[in-house]
Amino acid sequence: MSDFPFTILDVAYLLRLNIRRRGNPLVVYADCPICGEHRGRMGLYPQTNTWHCFHCGESGGMLLLYGKIHGVSNAQAYHEICDALSVGGFPAENGAPAVTGTGKQPQEDPASERAPEREIHRTLTALLFSLTLTQAHREHLRTVRGLTDEEIDGFGFKSTPPYRLCRELTEDLVKRGLRVQGVPGFYVDDNGGWTVKFYQRTSGFLIPQRGVDGLLHGLQIRLDNPIRDDNAPPEKKGAKYLPLSSAGKRLGVTSGSPIHFVGDPHARVVYVTEGALKADIAHALTGRTFAATVGANNTGGLDELFSFLSRNGTEEIIEAEDMDKHHNVGVYRGACAVHNLALKHKMACRQLNWDPAYKGIDDWLLALYRKRNEKKE
Repeated sequence: MSDFPFTILDVAYLLRLNIRRRGNPLVVYADCPICGEHRGRMGLYPQTNTWHCFHCGESGGMLLLYGKIHGVSNAQAYHEICDALSVGGFPAENGAPAVTGTGKQPQEDPASERAPEREIHRTLTALLFSLTLTQAHREHLRTVRGLTDEEIDGFGFKSTPPYRLCRELTEDLVKRGLRVQGVPGFYVDDNGGWTVKFYQRTSGFLIPQRGVDGLLHGLQIRLDNPIRDDNAPPEKKGAKYLPLSSAGKRLGVTSGSPIHFVGDPHARVVYVTEGALKADIAHALTGRTFAATVGANNTGGLDELFSFLSRNGTEEIIEAEDMDKHHNVGVYRGACAVHNLALKHKMACRQLNWDPAYKGIDDWLLALYRKRNEKKE
């Protein structure tokens, strides 16, 4: 047995391998994700953390298996698996970092101070400009979210890049004189070079988070494959959104909880909901002004925003949190916080409700929009 902090069965779980049967305590049979064989002819060997497909003949260690599926190196596979399983350790095998031999607990990696907001805006804007939006993501935004191509491009959605390009993208930004230290998502890797934290398992499309000042304060990833907590109840489908953050990485920095703002900063009425994408869609469908928190309870940033809006002429806040605010205590508390902060800054506040068959305001508005178009036809 190796001293890895995980086993090949953990890796099989992360890769969502289809387990067919357990031959005996020494082997588990699964479908092969490499050749596509569907009769359970891949053997997984927990005692040695190796695998072998009796159909295509491929074999190797568990890092190689993960790397082949996601197109990453053994070292990167190790780090991604540790991140996904929330484990640590430094096995000296298969290209992973070696054990120091000191017997001391590894120290926490030093963090960076957050860069000035205008520097963050410049760097993240340049990063987005270097990326593209895949046809699959564009089609999702068109058909599922109801956005036009003009709106998609205007909001600046981009697809996450493959891991192999992260170092190159970061080096290009540095060469152009852009600051990466202190910008959420950027950190120093094991080779001592700056890179940006995009992994295959967290692939998806990027949602820009812009403030009322018009600056880009952060990015959020809408995941292609939700990440589910092992301890979550069966009805929970897993996290669909992740911030682009490098917290916990060497010289990395947290994403914080930026408030997204879309619309007129002088609007008499401002709607508040949860999620930048939701706010963008609702704005596109109505032309109304929206502010969005990163989570129902992440309302701290609204205090400063409401103070600004009150001075700027806003008279009313409309709380438009998801409809589960009527039975989800966390969302209910977030909705209450919106009301209290509006009153604190001497603005009126009322709650918006809609057909509970639609959880979010974006889903409800899109359904209304499509029904109107059907009647016209």
